[in-house]
Amino acid sequence: MSRILVTGGSGFVGRACLPRLIASGFEVHALCRRLPETSHGVTWHSVDLLQDDLTNTWMAELAPSHLLHLAWCTEPGKFATSPQNIDWLDRSIRLFRQFHQCGGQRLVATGTCFEYQWTDNACEESTTPTRPGTLYGMAKLTAANYLEVLEKLGLSSAWARLFFLYGPGADERRIPGAVIKALRAGEEARCTPGTQLRDFLHIDDVADALVQLVKSSVTGPINICSGQPVTIREIAGMTAELMGHPELLHLGAIPQNPNDPRVVLGHAGRLVHELGWQPRYTLREGLRQTINATETGTFSPPTLPARPNP
Repeated sequence: MSRILVTGGSGFVGRACLPRLIASGFEVHALCRRLPETSHGVTWHSVDLLQDDLTNTWMAELAPSHLLHLAWCTEPGKFATSPQNIDWLDRSIRLFRQFHQCGGQRLVATGTCFEYQWTDNACEESTTPTRPGTLYGMAKLTAANYLEVLEKLGLSSAWARLFFLYGPGADERRIPGAVIKALRAGEEARCTPGTQLRDFLHIDDVADALVQLVKSSVTGPINICSGQPVTIREIAGMTAELMGHPELLHLGAIPQNPNDPRVVLGHAGRLVHELGWQPRYTLREGLRQTINATETGTFSPPTLPARPNP
């Protein structure tokens, strides 16, 4: 049985990946700052990657054959310019190096569409320039470049560039969560005009792709995206329609950010043809599943107790 270490295991993406890794036959170990009340087949380790001392001894004792690195700062409205990006870059490089030095075989880490220079065309791994305009994108790209160095030293690795995610458990400050939250309360959902084109993918499809990537031999940067453009107003409108309250959607109530790019779209060629991945959800099906899961309470974030005193 292969042993995999997952960072950010209690986060939005991590929670979706863990059961799939178990079902794939991995012995799953996950890091989090606070231990969850239940394990669900995962061995949890209370480690704060930004605070705790990461040593080769610790990695050598665990001796994972695989590493899925998801942890990073992602808080809406803050992650793009947060100084924590520098800390996460430093800790990620240390983690990658220690994993390689301790005999790790396969490493997959999550990057971002923010690494690309955005144009009106779909971002493609081999042709679109990587010229990030944010600290977040710059830090992620630097970590990706370091993985290329380890690849030349024999480590099999892939860099999964995530685009826009949605689904049960996503931050309610993001679309479509903000619309769902307002309409559930019977309140007006105030949005920007929403003319921006984006690439959205349901969290279950994202997790399926990441776990397939872990098990594969595909290397280098690979987009985790739908490849299908959709406007923010289309997503908001479809959400309001599915919830039966289109009259509560107020597009244009919030000014659109003039610095917001017009198009952020991924090219899914590598994902589909090299990895053999196919999505399980259309956008309408994914939004319906997200709304139903939220309304029925079939999803609830893990309850994490306070971190024990040293």
